[in-house]
Amino acid sequence: MKKSDFKFDIITAFFLFGFLIVVVVTYSAVYIFNKSVSMEFKDKVKLSANNIFYIYKERALSIKKSTLALAKNDIFDSKFNVNPIVIKSVFKSLLLSNSDLTKIIYFNKDKRVVLGCFKREDDVVCNSLYEKLPFKKGFREKVSSGGIKILSVAPIKNRGFIEVGGFIKEFPLGDLYDVMFLGKNGNIFFNRVREAKSIYDVFPYILAKKILKKESGFISDDIYIKKLSKDLKLVFIQNRQILEKTNTLSQRLVLIMLIVSFVVAIPLGMFFSKPLYHFYEELDKRVKEEIEKRRQKEQLLMHQSKLAALGEMLGNIAHQWRHPLTRLSLLIQNLDMAFKMGKLDKERFEKFKENALMQINYMSDTIDDFINFFKRDTKKVKFYPDEIINDALRLIEGRLKQNRVKVYLEVKNKEAINGYKTEFSQVILNILNNAIDVLKDKEERKIWIRVDGKRIEIEDSGGGVDKKIMDKIFEPYFTTKFQSQGTGIGLYMSKIIITKHFNGKLYVYNSKRGAVFVIEL
Repeated sequence: MKKSDFKFDIITAFFLFGFLIVVVVTYSAVYIFNKSVSMEFKDKVKLSANNIFYIYKERALSIKKSTLALAKNDIFDSKFNVNPIVIKSVFKSLLLSNSDLTKIIYFNKDKRVVLGCFKREDDVVCNSLYEKLPFKKGFREKVSSGGIKILSVAPIKNRGFIEVGGFIKEFPLGDLYDVMFLGKNGNIFFNRVREAKSIYDVFPYILAKKILKKESGFISDDIYIKKLSKDLKLVFIQNRQILEKTNTLSQRLVLIMLIVSFVVAIPLGMFFSKPLYHFYEELDKRVKEEIEKRRQKEQLLMHQSKLAALGEMLGNIAHQWRHPLTRLSLLIQNLDMAFKMGKLDKERFEKFKENALMQINYMSDTIDDFINFFKRDTKKVKFYPDEIINDALRLIEGRLKQNRVKVYLEVKNKEAINGYKTEFSQVILNILNNAIDVLKDKEERKIWIRVDGKRIEIEDSGGGVDKKIMDKIFEPYFTTKFQSQGTGIGLYMSKIIITKHFNGKLYVYNSKRGAVFVIEL
C-alpha cells in the first residue's frame, strides 16, 4: 500500500469515526429528550390524577356533610312547627354559597315533596310541590355528561328526609395530556380527545378491554388510568400535538446535528489522523528494518543450510564411492600382479577393463544422482512423496549400510503434491540423517516411513525426544550434537520449507519406539 493511499484511508477512517460519534451522541440526546418528555408526562399525570381524585373525594364528602348538617338543623326540630319560609331561605342560601350544589328537596314521612329548591344558572328557584318524586335513601354517584352527579339523602328525625344534589365538573386538567371520564361499561361522559360515545370508538378492542379491566396505573407509556369511584374512571392520554411537536423538534435536531457532524468530522479526521499517520510511518520504517534483518538472517541460515547439505552430500558421496573405489583398487592390484607373473593376456585385460568401467560408471551415476537431487528448482511441479523418499534412500544407501540401519517404507495412499522437489528432498534427508545419527549408538536400528496421501510419518527406534527439549528442536542453532557434527539449522530450515513453501505442518511426537516426525501437506 502506498503512503498516500494509507493517509487517505486513515483520514477517511477518522472522518467516519468522528461522524459516527456525533451521530451516536445525537441519537442519544434525542432519546434522552424523548425519554424526559415521557417521564415529565408520567410524573405530571400521576400528580394530576391524584389531585383530581382528592378534589373529587373532598367535594363529594362536602356535599355529604352538608346534607347531614342540614338534616340536623333546628328548622326541622319537632318542638316547633316547620316554617316553609325559613326552610326556603336556608335552602337558597346554601345553594348560592356552594357552587357544587344543584338542588335541595325536603320530603315528608310519606316520601312526598314538601319543598324543592333548584339552582338555575345564577338563581335559585323554589317550589312547594306536594307530589311524590323518585326517592332512594343513602349516598350515590352518577356519571353524567361533563361531570359527576351526586345525590345525598339524610333522614330528619320524625319529619321526613332531606335530599341534596350536587354536580362536580371543574377539575385541574394540564396541557401535557387529554382526559376522559369513563363509566362502568366504557361509556364516555367527558372527552377532550375527540367526540365519541364509547371507549371502543377511541381505542382498539384489546386496548379498550385493558383500560376497563385495570383500576389504576399505566397501560402504556402514554396512557394512565385512575379510578375515582365504583362507576367512574379517569383516562389520561399523552397529548398527541405535543408528541408531534416533540418528534418534529427531534427530527430537526437530528438533521442539524448530522449536517454539523459532517462539516466538523472532516477537519477533525485530518487533525487526529496526523499523529497516527506519523506513528504509522515510524512503525512502517521499523517493520521494514526488522523484515530486512529477518531476511538477511534467513539468507544466512539458508546459506549455512546449503553448506551443511553440501557437507552431508560429500559425506554421502564418500560412502557411495568407498566400495567401488575399493573394488577398483583390487582390480588394479590384480592386473599388476598378472603382468608381473606374465599371465596378462588379452582376455584377462578385457575382463579388467569391463569391471573397471562398470565401477567408474557407477561412481559417475552417483555424482549425477546427487547433482539432480540437489538441483535448484525454478518452478513448482507435481510429484509423489514416495518417489522422492526412494531417491533420498538411494543417496544415503551407503550411510545406511555403514551404520546397519534398516528402513521400512509403507505407502498406504499415493497422492501427488505440488511444490519444489529439491526443497522437499532436503527436508526428507534432514530428518533421515538426524534419525541415523540418533541410531548410531542403539542396539535396534530401524526407521519406519509411512506415506498416506499428503501425510508422511518418519519414525525411528531411538527412544524419542527428551520432553525438556521437545519445543526447542525446531529453533535455529539448537542441536544435541557436538559442534563439529551438527549446525542446528537442519530442522529449523525444514520447518520453514514445509510451512512457508508448502503451506503445511511439521511437528514431532514420541511413540513407544522413538520419535515420530510428521509432515502434513
